[in-house]
Amino acid sequence: MPVIPSIQAQNTTSFMPTDNFSIPQLGGSINFAVNGSYRSAVLENNTWVFRGLVLNSSQTRGTLYISVENSNVTITDFRSISAFGRSQYLRYIAEGEGVQRINLGINYTTNSADWMVTLNRQYINEGEGWQLRRGNTVVVNGQIGNVTVIHYNWDIPNDNDRPFYEQHSVALTVVAVVVGTVLAATVISIKARR
Repeated sequence: MPVIPSIQAQNTTSFMPTDNFSIPQLGGSINFAVNGSYRSAVLENNTWVFRGLVLNSSQTRGTLYISVENSNVTITDFRSISAFGRSQYLRYIAEGEGVQRINLGINYTTNSADWMVTLNRQYINEGEGWQLRRGNTVVVNGQIGNVTVIHYNWDIPNDNDRPFYEQHSVALTVVAVVVGTVLAATVISIKARR
């Protein structure tokens, strides 16, 4: 009889655009523009922490920490992108000239050159509407409209825990193709001389 390992299901909670995540002490609230789900959503120290957040049946799961003060936000998109070294972004519509504090769940040190913030598709310089704070928290201040917070991971991911052939699969494939081509050309050349 085969042995089947036990699998524990991840419980998720679904939400709809009509669901409201308020922060009464700060006069702020968060809504989502689309349906989605999360493993957990907890208000901790006036910050909503969404773990295992998925929007609109996306394959991307992530952790989002967000706090809003004297404003209301509607989150329209939240993703991790494999290209560009696993970048992340959050898009939302801000109503009210308040403050939004966003942390995309990045657990390594970043600097402001790794981040970009736009308002209505226009780039905003750091210090002119947003700041990067300790712990990778981006603070957006006094902006109304469509805001996008993007983190670009320019570093090459550390693959030291993967086997050599997986770390260098592209190079090994290229070498194999070149060697195969040379061998085929050599065989054809030898047969042509006979």
